[in-house]
Amino acid sequence: MNRIFTTLLMAVGITVPFVTHIAAQEHTAVADIPFAFVVSHTTLPAGQYKVSQLTMGSPVFLLADDQRHATMLQLGNLEQGAPDKPTVTFVCYGKECVLAKITPPGTATAYALSKSAIEKNLTHKLGMAALVSVNVPIR
Repeated sequence: MNRIFTTLLMAVGITVPFVTHIAAQEHTAVADIPFAFVVSHTTLPAGQYKVSQLTMGSPVFLLADDQRHATMLQLGNLEQGAPDKPTVTFVCYGKECVLAKITPPGTATAYALSKSAIEKNLTHKLGMAALVSVNVPIR
């Protein structure tokens, strides 16, 4: 019995990293963001970012570029999204932009931050806000 249990644990231990890696690839898209933006109180520079959803249907995302800028975030509010139009949306006050919503490819669900969470990420308000969406090409 112990031998079977040990064999089962070893099999799971060997296959989980591969399955996780494959699943992460299926839920990854690349967004070319032309401006610096704030996410989780961290300012990230303009550039090309891999947007990875932890698992399909999960509100947890990883944003990472090739220069070691990365952040993991959880977006709690569910909204209607367009499965054929994956986007990363920002709320911009003047030149200060904050990540507000991610619509991953292949899903009709968009994951968003609440208005209060967006405002907490801003250092100051400059009046009117604009929504800016960056299309994420499906590859």
